[in-house]
Amino acid sequence: MPNKARVALTVLDLETSIAFYTTLLNFKLVEFQPDAGIAYIRDSDDDLVLLASPHLEDPRSLLDEPRQVFKPGDILDFFVDTFETQHARLVEDGLTDIHVEENERGERKLLVTDPNGYHFAFVIPVKRSPEAMLAAYAGLSDEIAAALDDLTEADLDLERAPNEWSIRQIIHHLALSTSLSLMSIETVLVNPGSVFVRPPHDQEKWVEVLDYKHRPIGTSLALISAVQAHITQLLRYVPNSWDHSIVRKFTTEDEGHTATLSDMITIQIEHTTAHLDEIRQTRKIHHR
Repeated sequence: MPNKARVALTVLDLETSIAFYTTLLNFKLVEFQPDAGIAYIRDSDDDLVLLASPHLEDPRSLLDEPRQVFKPGDILDFFVDTFETQHARLVEDGLTDIHVEENERGERKLLVTDPNGYHFAFVIPVKRSPEAMLAAYAGLSDEIAAALDDLTEADLDLERAPNEWSIRQIIHHLALSTSLSLMSIETVLVNPGSVFVRPPHDQEKWVEVLDYKHRPIGTSLALISAVQAHITQLLRYVPNSWDHSIVRKFTTEDEGHTATLSDMITIQIEHTTAHLDEIRQTRKIHHR
C-alpha cells in the first residue's frame, strides 16, 4: 500500500461494512485482510480509510499522522457538488434510511447511517461570492462569541454526549485549526502553485497533552480572533487571489491535494460553523 490511512473506523463486521460502503456509498475496496481483521477502502473524497474489527486493540498504530479513529455515533462529512444527483444515486442503490437537512446558512446535507452507527453526511456547501465569503469569514469571531454568550465556567465542560468533546475542548480545537490555517493561506497568497508541507498532528494526542479539558479558554479565543482578523486583512489587501492554489501535503512523500484560496477559506468557515452547531446543540440539551 503506497500510503497509510490517516482515518480508521471500528466496525462490527468487516464483510457487512465493506458491502455497505462499496455497494451503497460507492466507496472502493482497496485491500481486505480478514485474518488481520482489517480492510482498506477509498471514500468519495478519494481518501484511504482503515476498517478495523473490534478485537483489533490499537488501530492507531496502523495509521499515519494526523491519526483519527472514529467511533459509532460520529458524523463523517463528505462534500459533493450536486445534491439531487447524490440523493438519486443513493435511492437507486436501494438505501431507504436517508434524511435531508438544511441549516439556517442554506447548507444542505444528506444523512446516511451505516450498520455500525456511523452517520455519513454528504454536504452541499453554500455557494458564496468572494465578497460574501470574506464577510462570512470575518464574522466568525462574532459567531463564536454569540455561541458562548452567558455560559459560566462550569458550563464550558458540558458535552453533547459521553466521550464527546466539551464546549471548552471545542474552543481549544478551533484555536488550533485556525492557527494552522494561517501559513497555508499566506503561502497561497505569496507563492501560488507551490507545495506546502504542513506538519501532521495526532489530534487526540494534542487534546490530551495540551490539556484541552481543563485550560481556560481566554487565550484560545484571543488567538482565534487575532488570526481571523489578520487573515481578513490579508484577503482585503491582496485581492483577486481566490482562484490561486497550492498543493498541500502532510509529508514530502504524499501525493497531496490541490487547494485554492477559496477552498481554504470555505473549509475554515464550514469547519468553524459545524463546531458552533455542536456547541448550540450542547446548550440545547442542557438547557443553557
